[in-house]
Amino acid sequence: MRLDNWFITNPDTSQQEVLKVPINQNLIVKGAAGSGKTNMAIYRANQAGNNTFVIVVYTVALKKMIRYGLSELGLDKDRVVHEWSWINRGIEISGDLFCLKGNNNYGLNKDVLILKNGTHIQYFVSCTEDDATTSLKVSIDFDDWVEDRFYYTFYRRARWFKEVDIPRDLNFDQNDENKFVFIPAGYLFKAKGEVNYVIVDEGQDFTLSNYSQNFIPQAKKSITIFGDTNQKIYSDRNCNIEDIATQFKFPMLNLNFNYRVPKTIAKIAQKIPIPNLDLISQNRKNNGNSDFPSFPKPIIKKCNSEKDELQYILNRIRTEALDDVAILLPKEEKVKEVHEFFSQHNIGTQVRIAIDAGLTPFGNRKFRRIDTLDFTNLDLPSILTYHSAKGTEFDNVFIPFSEEDNSLSRNTFYVAVTRASSRVFITYSRKLTSLLKDVSSNDIVSQ
Repeated sequence: MRLDNWFITNPDTSQQEVLKVPINQNLIVKGAAGSGKTNMAIYRANQAGNNTFVIVVYTVALKKMIRYGLSELGLDKDRVVHEWSWINRGIEISGDLFCLKGNNNYGLNKDVLILKNGTHIQYFVSCTEDDATTSLKVSIDFDDWVEDRFYYTFYRRARWFKEVDIPRDLNFDQNDENKFVFIPAGYLFKAKGEVNYVIVDEGQDFTLSNYSQNFIPQAKKSITIFGDTNQKIYSDRNCNIEDIATQFKFPMLNLNFNYRVPKTIAKIAQKIPIPNLDLISQNRKNNGNSDFPSFPKPIIKKCNSEKDELQYILNRIRTEALDDVAILLPKEEKVKEVHEFFSQHNIGTQVRIAIDAGLTPFGNRKFRRIDTLDFTNLDLPSILTYHSAKGTEFDNVFIPFSEEDNSLSRNTFYVAVTRASSRVFITYSRKLTSLLKDVSSNDIVSQ
């Protein structure tokens, strides 16, 4: 993602109407893909004037992207959390987590943790939850695929640690494997503390009970919800943005303009939802000059096999030296498959997946997490599911395996197509998805 282009510095008239609403007032903001909802969520956080806000999202990928925007405004980037963490954990503290080697049954020291965030190093020692010290207190949690040795040493959300000055003679060096152990699935989190303002991005991803039980009661002063019903992609969450406004009697504003999707792509994207949308009349991409030939038409490519689809993507990236690329896929199994294909061809990628690493000595299944998502790196293609790509944007988007028999839903496919800010390539090898049946042949390039 070109984050410098993504982040809005001059809000338009409809965005300004959002910012005119006092931060202490509840508000719902509705806007189509590319209308600037996530940017407005970050600006809304800035209106709080302090760090008593929290931005709640549903995906880790979107959390990483919002961290950039918060940092740009000088706000605490850890104040964006995904839903599960908010309900079960607290405020996650970003950084890589280490412990010391020790003499317990797993060769670890259970009383010292080290957090490295860039060049900033923090040290924590074990304490009781009701320790009266004014030091920052944290606890530890893990991804589901944590190794047994870490789980049985630190447990999950059960032990507390307080921040201390550099312990004597510790001399932290993450490359010293004789002394320090990286915890690849570990996170530190702190208590939620004072939360005056809850801001929810992609609000259609949550249930009404999420709002009534976990979001609204914890907002002491106000809640702001941003969303788009047409991007609702979880079938078990019957939550339209309009339903939220009706249920809780919150006022609603609309973001009127589209800045991401060029008219060339908008022509096919607007035909995917039912009823069809209008992504053209209020299109301000490139100051409204984003139709053909200023921007290329979407390419729909028929290949002989799924492997040929991936080879086609690889060839286009190489021959055209494409950067800021995303490859969007319907399921995580496909993410692993594409990641392996690119690895076999010595092409680095950005990806977040769990790899099955076999059984532990205790007979439990062990997983290894690969998380290399870095939206500031334009050189390495990002491989994401449609779900994980929500809220993101890329110059060049490839959507392989767009088959009728893959049972693609309208909303998820709409999300995938509207991630593209310049070009989109849709490939298939059997029968093209019927979600594109209403697209005019004049608006695409068929190959």
